[in-house]
Amino acid sequence: MDKRYGVSRVLIEHFFRRFFDNDTLQVDGDTQTTVVRALAIVAIPGLMFAFFLQNQYPRPLWGAIGDQYFFVMFSFVVMGAVSIFEWEMLFPDRLDFLVLSPLSLKPMQMLAAKAAALIAFLTLFLIGGNLFGAVMLPGISKGDFFRHLYAHSAAVLLAGVFAALLFLALGGVLLCVLDAARFRVASPIMQMLSVMALVLLILHYARYGDSMQILLSEPLRIARWLPPLWFLGLYEQLLHGDAAPAFAHEMTRYALRGTLTVALVVLLTYPLAWARMRRMAVEGGSGRRRSPSRWWTRLVHGVIRRPGERAAFHFIGQTMARNNRYQVYLAMYGGTGLALAVASAVRFPANGGTIQPALSDEGLHAIMPLLLFWVIAGLRTAFAFPLNLPARWVFRITGVAISECTAAGRKWVFLYATGVMCCIVAALRVAGWDLPHLLVQIVCGLCLCLLLTDGFFFFQQSVPFNQPRMPGRTSFPLMLTLYIGVFPPFIFGMIHLEILLEKNLPKLLLLGLTTIVIHATLNVLRTGSEEVEEEMEGYEGEFQVLGLS
Repeated sequence: MDKRYGVSRVLIEHFFRRFFDNDTLQVDGDTQTTVVRALAIVAIPGLMFAFFLQNQYPRPLWGAIGDQYFFVMFSFVVMGAVSIFEWEMLFPDRLDFLVLSPLSLKPMQMLAAKAAALIAFLTLFLIGGNLFGAVMLPGISKGDFFRHLYAHSAAVLLAGVFAALLFLALGGVLLCVLDAARFRVASPIMQMLSVMALVLLILHYARYGDSMQILLSEPLRIARWLPPLWFLGLYEQLLHGDAAPAFAHEMTRYALRGTLTVALVVLLTYPLAWARMRRMAVEGGSGRRRSPSRWWTRLVHGVIRRPGERAAFHFIGQTMARNNRYQVYLAMYGGTGLALAVASAVRFPANGGTIQPALSDEGLHAIMPLLLFWVIAGLRTAFAFPLNLPARWVFRITGVAISECTAAGRKWVFLYATGVMCCIVAALRVAGWDLPHLLVQIVCGLCLCLLLTDGFFFFQQSVPFNQPRMPGRTSFPLMLTLYIGVFPPFIFGMIHLEILLEKNLPKLLLLGLTTIVIHATLNVLRTGSEEVEEEMEGYEGEFQVLGLS
């Protein structure tokens, strides 16, 4: 019995550490440091918001409801984001099954250990993200502290549990319904849409947090489809009892029924998804690789002439297609861009006590720069993560120049961004835009694809996915400057430029010529790869050796 308990404990610790085996959170650090760092990330926003509210109380009823909704929504978003980020680790992956299956372990023992580790992992973030708010908001609200503490804790914890179970259920259903090939296609799409929904919740609160009374007035329409509002109703029901606002009773029913439903779905699908993934891991990939189409082959050969550059181009495409971690990064960046685009294009003005959706002309003009910026930024982030270091030695022994690899990366990003641009143009056409307006979008989109690629990859002097992390090389202030100081003026500037060009179409030629000049200048200024070659020589483990000496 003691031995079996010891094995189970080792398995639980192994699966728990695997959740943090992530280059985004950990760079040559131990699990304890990674856990503390991750908990700090999710705990700081709630703590800062609670400090901000210290001088705001006492507040009117609907002002207090808006503050309470923030903590409920934040718990929902944090647990949803954690589940999406660890999407592939919610179930054991192929490596776990291949390594652990030959051992004398019972399948139920592995399943129980994985479930226990998953519960511990989610509980850690659930408590860490809500601890400070649960103590501070009841303390500053000037009411019954213990009743407020009970209502706050129950609402935010149940909202977080619902979010985690929702994405667990979604992943389990996809695994049970789709085969391996279709799951690999559907998984990043669902991740991107899920990230978009979570970011939209944050943007919705930032823009309409002061309109909660209109949103939650009878009859409830849009509010029924926003799960965080369900748990806000539970919050008010527990806090005020019979004196709770009118929406609280109905929303409480939605919260309890929704949580029970997703819990039942998880209980049904998780064991089935476990068995499905175990079988896929043992059997391996059974699908045939589709040969690329002729038009794509001709396009690649026409754009990319050098053999080494072409090889690096195909390496990037195949790595992005088969590595789930890179797809998660793209899903998070793409979902954020989609959320910002939707929030800019769709407004909800309050008319006559009701909220009706409407399209914004300026917001539609912002879609192109928003999505292209976030897509290219996401690709730059994905290229920088060293998750494919074992393949690095191939580029050294074949004599491929670093300049060819970086050029292939820029061309791959440009073609990918161009595809996104075409999708945006098609969507604007469906929205009713005429051809002159679409022409402006096409020209501006191509210029942005070229210049944003040049800007984000100007200092990229390494093989994509194969540059080891160097301590101290990540500049957090520089990232804040980019996304807070540069990004908003860039978007507003592009909106005004597009509107100006629509009034004077011949200026499109001037824009194109200016873009070509800037692109040529950046190519001249781009440094070579001599410094990178010297830096690459210091990478321990680059070449696969036996270690006999």
